[in-house]
Amino acid sequence: MAELDDLQPMQAFWSDLFETDLVWVAEMGDRIVGFCTRDDDNIGALYVVAEARSTGIGKRLLDMAKADRDWITVWAYEKNIRALRFYKREGLLEVSREIEHESNLMSIEHRWTKPN
Repeated sequence: MAELDDLQPMQAFWSDLFETDLVWVAEMGDRIVGFCTRDDDNIGALYVVAEARSTGIGKRLLDMAKADRDWITVWAYEKNIRALRFYKREGLLEVSREIEHESNLMSIEHRWTKPN
């Protein structure tokens, strides 16, 4: 979504995320095809490689992140139409929008709340 001139800050971001958050990983054979990270009630990342999308992997990862929570939030870029449709289909509602300072992209916060 955003072009990066320097990959080092992104590498540091991901390294920190994988060390501090809960992480679920989806594999097909010996290949990682998706992952989801969560700290407390916030999903930091949910990614599935293109060739494994629409197979239920993203839903299963999201369901694991929701399993022991009363609510969760996740952010997605406005340009990421596929993710926005996915979160809506999975019962997450848009709660806020803000321009991300580093990328100048619109980021949308979504929230899921456990049904009563």
